[in-house]
Amino acid sequence: MNVVAGRYRLEERLGAGGMGVVWRASDLELRRTVALKRSLDGDEPQIRREARLGAAVQHPNIVAVYDSISDGADRWLVMEYLPARSLAEIVRTDGVLTPERAAAIGGQIASALAAMHARGMVHRDLTPGNVLVADDGTAKLADLGLSRGHEVTITDSARVGGTAGYLAPEVANGEAATAASDVFSLGATLFAAVEGSSPWGSGENGPFAQLRRAADGTPEPLRNAGALGPALEAMLRRQPETRPTAVEAEAFLRGAPVPQAAKKSKRPLLIGAALGAVVLLTAGFLVLPREDAPPANAGPPADLVGDPHTADPCSLLSVNSLGQYGKVFLEPNLGTFARCDLNTTLPGGSGTIVTSLELAEPEQYPQVPPVRGKLGEIRRPNPDAGKCRRSFTLPDLSVVTVSSVRSDGAPAPQLCAMADAVVGDAYARVARGPIARRAQPFQPGSLARTDGCTLVDDATLRRTVGPDYPLDRHFANWACSWGHDAKSVDLYYDRQWPLAEDPPDGQTRTTVGGRLAYVDPHDSEGDVCDVTVVYRTYSPSLPTLEGTPGKRDEVVLVEVTDEANKGNLAAICATAQSVAGVVAARLP
Repeated sequence: MNVVAGRYRLEERLGAGGMGVVWRASDLELRRTVALKRSLDGDEPQIRREARLGAAVQHPNIVAVYDSISDGADRWLVMEYLPARSLAEIVRTDGVLTPERAAAIGGQIASALAAMHARGMVHRDLTPGNVLVADDGTAKLADLGLSRGHEVTITDSARVGGTAGYLAPEVANGEAATAASDVFSLGATLFAAVEGSSPWGSGENGPFAQLRRAADGTPEPLRNAGALGPALEAMLRRQPETRPTAVEAEAFLRGAPVPQAAKKSKRPLLIGAALGAVVLLTAGFLVLPREDAPPANAGPPADLVGDPHTADPCSLLSVNSLGQYGKVFLEPNLGTFARCDLNTTLPGGSGTIVTSLELAEPEQYPQVPPVRGKLGEIRRPNPDAGKCRRSFTLPDLSVVTVSSVRSDGAPAPQLCAMADAVVGDAYARVARGPIARRAQPFQPGSLARTDGCTLVDDATLRRTVGPDYPLDRHFANWACSWGHDAKSVDLYYDRQWPLAEDPPDGQTRTTVGGRLAYVDPHDSEGDVCDVTVVYRTYSPSLPTLEGTPGKRDEVVLVEVTDEANKGNLAAICATAQSVAGVVAARLP
């Protein structure tokens, strides 16, 4: 058979296992490479179920399922093709991994598990053979063949499912697999990555010997785990209720400190506590916990940002996060004052990827309502063309945003893997405590020392947006908005390369309030005009990337939106220049 279902041409057999045989194939209709999987025993229900489960969860670290198709008596699963090797193959051919590389892979897979668990799904067979690793470091979880969703009823809970060397003790003893056993299997997989064999031994005496060791729950000792050791020990705890969740495991693998095991409360303990309270009450006493006592797991402090003018976004970044992708340079001198970049030059000079981290004010309309006082989970929206964005909410509801984009705007397959690596490191750092202060304060003449919300007077705002104009203050008052969607004035600070040497494309050079400025009518919208006012040109305290300008411009951008004059950009830009003139006159 060369062509399946008249559409998929089989090109190369990639491998086979207990759940099926996988081929690389060409989709003749969409002209793309895919992976095709057919069950070895022709088990059509199993393929259908795997297709349903794969379609139920979309995540950058899970191999995507596109479709399931029939061809004669066979049913095939159509999946994303990832040019990669399994973790098992990497260890077999290249040797054990460093703890740092294993942790980077494990953080991505823990993120995938968290997405599955949030949807009531359990993988049940996480092994080195089911973790695919691409050359750029992207790791993806594959083979949902043994997975089950919350809608599946397990009638044979005594049956052992999964691979013996990576089973959690409770599963080896006949209990049903759970999210906690998935976390154990991930720990066992990473154990094998750094030690060369599973925690239940090499398997040279057969899987039943491993199964007996798993049931007994005494793993091999860690020898090569280094800094990864505490995270692995937590994930491999014998009692499932003492293991971290997948979300917590991801944070630990990214570098967050691992607390000692604390047994979670169970119903019998709660009943006992209630009986104790009754006894004390009958004796004439009622003992209640102190309301001011800190909870056992207090989590991070409520205020991790502190003074936003001194919080250092660069302290949440590490060049080591992206070292596997190319040469990395920390760039703290571009964009908003609350932003810091990692510029990665890809091997062979094939391009540059900019990964930016920015601190921002609370979202006005968050997609998932945050909980004040708690560190929010990492959000991973579907990537836009050529850009991948990640974010999480701090306990004070401020937001940390990470985005990766090629400097030329072209798509790149590693964008989300890089954004995930950086946001994971940032998450682990804030989990340990407050954001560090800037080592070097802003220069005396910097705009960062000026409240942007004071740069437009009341009379100008009334004349421009009307008598009733709500004010929105953004992070550190470095950006402010007045008015409504139909009519508004927005102002924000930025840092750019010297505009006099590198004028913006398509913008008109002018002078506003005696300062160099550039006017940018938004032709695509027809109701927006920007004016960029150059405040000062300065030499950054920290060195700039070799080959880029040694100086920077601090600028103020004034944007006017006027839907009533849509199409009359000349009038809107005249208003924007008038407002920019007021701003220029009020600059220090």
